[in-house]
Amino acid sequence: MLRHYRARHENEVLDTPRIDAASRKQMLDEALLNFMVKDCQPLSIVESEGFRELVQALQPSYVLPTRKTIKQMVAKKYKEKRERVKKEVQQAVAVFF
Repeated sequence: MLRHYRARHENEVLDTPRIDAASRKQMLDEALLNFMVKDCQPLSIVESEGFRELVQALQPSYVLPTRKTIKQMVAKKYKEKRERVKKEVQQAVAVFF
């Protein structure tokens, strides 16, 4: 199988899209936010030494947002979700309780 790969595919350029640093940061911030909300993690987790070491080991170039930034991100996400739900309720044909 290795011989086949080297003979047929080794020089192929992978068609994987490259993600720029800003997009990668945004994606990681979003993943962090989802983790914190879904698992009811405290905002202070971003200040935890053990958590910082884990993130550093997984993605050395990633800079964790501050507790204040996370708080703002949660508030923004809440407002967006609330507006989305309000629209869905307003567009509902019927509501069953």
